[in-house]
Amino acid sequence: GGGGGGPRMPSTGPIFTRQGLVLGLLAVVAGWAFMSFYSVRPEERSVELFLGRSSGIGEPGLNFAPWPVVTYEKVQVTGERTTDIGAADGNTGALMLTRDQNIVDIGFQVVWNVSDPEAYLFNIADPEETIRAASESAMRDIIARSELSPILNRDRGAIAADLRVAVQTTMDQYNAGIQVIRVNL
Repeated sequence: GGGGGGPRMPSTGPIFTRQGLVLGLLAVVAGWAFMSFYSVRPEERSVELFLGRSSGIGEPGLNFAPWPVVTYEKVQVTGERTTDIGAADGNTGALMLTRDQNIVDIGFQVVWNVSDPEAYLFNIADPEETIRAASESAMRDIIARSELSPILNRDRGAIAADLRVAVQTTMDQYNAGIQVIRVNL
């Protein structure tokens, strides 16, 4: 019969040792902690999402969101954002008809920031386009009630103030989380 007298393989011992398991567990915990802690800069706020639903606002500094159950999105809240409308963005759609049947080409900017990060993220799909549409609509309404001469001369400040109020009212109705700071004609 042929007995095997070949070379024997050296024994390597158990695949998982107690120390190996402890080190592996520590690595997993460290990775989880690394994914769960995040920092928010002073000009930002974060919106924490528990399984995709808003669960709170993170303040500046170090925050904890136990990943993967809680995630977060950061939103810059203090910086001013500018939306150009009409001639300011090269669009010819800024031609508007006045009450006295004149056509004016108005370009303006709406300067805004985020006042409520949660509403900003979840209540409107495209904030920039929403501001553009609301601003252009409000400006058309204001111009349609005005005559050409005052628009060109003395009423620019009043038009800008009326427009700011009208756009802010629309953003508040949409609960957009946006604050209109000023309008530049």
